[in-house]
Amino acid sequence: MRAGYGYVVEIRKSIGEDIEFKEGELLNSIEAYHLALNEMFQYNAQLLEDHSSLQLEEYKNEHKILVRWGQQYDVEQLMEHAIVHVLRHRRQIEKFLLKIRA
Repeated sequence: MRAGYGYVVEIRKSIGEDIEFKEGELLNSIEAYHLALNEMFQYNAQLLEDHSSLQLEEYKNEHKILVRWGQQYDVEQLMEHAIVHVLRHRRQIEKFLLKIRA
């Protein structure tokens, strides 16, 4: 969940917003995670509602976002990275479930 907020925070910081990263939290039920996922997705959508003219693609490295882990992205690449991050964890969970069912 924290990463889902982190990508948007990186973008908002890059456009000058004074915003802090969200702390991670342990949730205790499927319903709590479902609600938290929906809130995180809405937080992501809100970025594009708040900044409808946000430049998505940037070809010059000096104008890309330097993220905490040292890579440079434009907004589109960072949002794509966020989607793949979720899919990677989904795949890990599916593999884990296959192992415990075997």
